[in-house]
Amino acid sequence: MKIQLREYQRRSIVPLAGVALATYYLMVFAPVRNRATGLDAPLEKAWRRLAASLEQTNIMAIDFLHITNQLVETREELRILDDAKQKAKARLELAATVRARMSGPFELVDYENERSKEMDELSRLAKQQQVTIEPAVLAGFPEHTAAVRQPGMLWASLSLVDGLLRSAIQCKVATIHTLEMPLALTNSAPADGAELLAEIPLQMEFTGAAGNVSRLLQSLPLRGEEIRGAGLAESPSDKPVMFIDRLLLRKQSPEKPDEVRVVLRVIGFVVRE
Repeated sequence: MKIQLREYQRRSIVPLAGVALATYYLMVFAPVRNRATGLDAPLEKAWRRLAASLEQTNIMAIDFLHITNQLVETREELRILDDAKQKAKARLELAATVRARMSGPFELVDYENERSKEMDELSRLAKQQQVTIEPAVLAGFPEHTAAVRQPGMLWASLSLVDGLLRSAIQCKVATIHTLEMPLALTNSAPADGAELLAEIPLQMEFTGAAGNVSRLLQSLPLRGEEIRGAGLAESPSDKPVMFIDRLLLRKQSPEKPDEVRVVLRVIGFVVRE
């Protein structure tokens, strides 16, 4: 009788255990498995994208050591790029006094006084260096008008004009005929701040000996200390750098084979804060 009871109990436990296992599978294991499968999907998608970006058809053969080395190289290149960016910014930066004037409120009286002062100083320097400045040059100095939407940029323009004319005088060109700003400062700064540099073009026509013209062209992208170090000419240490955009040279006359007439267009840059 006892043996039969034990056999009955054993046979009863097996179905119950099966029911318990089935319940555990449906209530615990299956949801966990489905959740794990769902969590794998983003990983698998990212894995395929990684393989595609590496142009590998075999997604199981991704070389993570190579990726790590590329990442290290990329970070180093970004560091070099950032270093170059900082050096370029330092080279293009205008003098501290000009930046201070640009960042403060624009006062027309202060600007007109500085404009007149620089005209007088350049005229006096030209006389000392025996350089002729024709009236059209002084008429080309940047001035405030109703169309100017960024009056603060006039300070940058005045600094660039002073640097260009002073360089030409120090290099002892014979005559400066005209000075123009081909584009007026009528555009507002971009609202999104995406534009890091603002261009200011200047155009000057002058006559001079070929050697003096060559020294002027060489000095344009240099700072004052670099110009003096190269033995080109005297120049203020805060001279703004300018880059040649267009250049036209032609000989004046057969009687003066060394003298050329030059139409020069340069670009100066203002670094936006």
